[in-house]
Amino acid sequence: MKIAVTGTSGHIGNTLCRMLTDQGHEVKALVHNDKKALDGMKVEFIKGDVTSETDLSNLCSGCEIVFHLAAYISIRKNDPLCKKINFDGCATLIKAAKSTGVRKIIHFSSIHAFRHEPLDVELNETRKLAVDSSFSYDRSKALSQDLMMKASSKDLEIIVINPTAVLGPFDYKPSLTGNAIIRLYKGQIPALIPGGYDWVDVRDVCKAAIRSVDLGIPGECYLVGGSWQSVKTLACEIEKLGGHKTPWLELPTWVAQLGTPFLNLHAVIRKKEPLYTSVSLHALKNGNKNISHEKARLALDHNPRPFTETLSDTLAWFRENNYV
Repeated sequence: MKIAVTGTSGHIGNTLCRMLTDQGHEVKALVHNDKKALDGMKVEFIKGDVTSETDLSNLCSGCEIVFHLAAYISIRKNDPLCKKINFDGCATLIKAAKSTGVRKIIHFSSIHAFRHEPLDVELNETRKLAVDSSFSYDRSKALSQDLMMKASSKDLEIIVINPTAVLGPFDYKPSLTGNAIIRLYKGQIPALIPGGYDWVDVRDVCKAAIRSVDLGIPGECYLVGGSWQSVKTLACEIEKLGGHKTPWLELPTWVAQLGTPFLNLHAVIRKKEPLYTSVSLHALKNGNKNISHEKARLALDHNPRPFTETLSDTLAWFRENNYV
């Protein structure tokens, strides 16, 4: 098939393009500025912006399927770019897809589109969306997911994929989680913070997404997760795989919260993402540990590989590409 992909410079996006081209599909890749992750791949590059209907129509022209991954990830509480790119971009894509005859969109949302509370109850696809969240990113992903699911029709089928925290090779930028792993490996994080995430391998996410083209039900969403692991477990496994010794100090969340303004200022001065913010601390502390991917397992044959295998492959890729 001829397939269009947005967000191709990102971790999931470039991995998906690799899988699609390996399977013999013809891929049109929307590129905004950076195409380093796509170097050497046999794809058709379409330079453009996800908020431009003209650019998206150019991308969609002649394609049957669109995988929509373009998104703005922010760990700041109030960030207007989240709505512009994440929500408005979806509305624009729907218009472009309809005008060019696309038959199906696979939309990548996030675990953060769902409300995580109550934490003692399993989080699955029946959980309410976080449309009233005080965090810009969570709210934008929830609203865009709601828009996409309601827009699904017999003429334009839309399926939603909700990955949890993604790890794995081909993390060129690298991602926020990739940066955290690199810092832990190098011993650049002096203290740990309580909490953790549900981690899933990028390759398993992409496999499930590709299967959803034929096996997914239009207008529905699929949580694609792995297993919950604490930050301390992550650090200990990195040490076992040749990284720096696990930090002995674990700060209470309230102490880490006090340090966020200074870390944010330091990051602004260095023009880098902060190590953590009040938003990321909230996600670590209040993320649901019991996230079910049973629906994706049954419908999309999603069987995530072990966390230790993913982490080992991630570090091996970072070594091979001189990140660590």
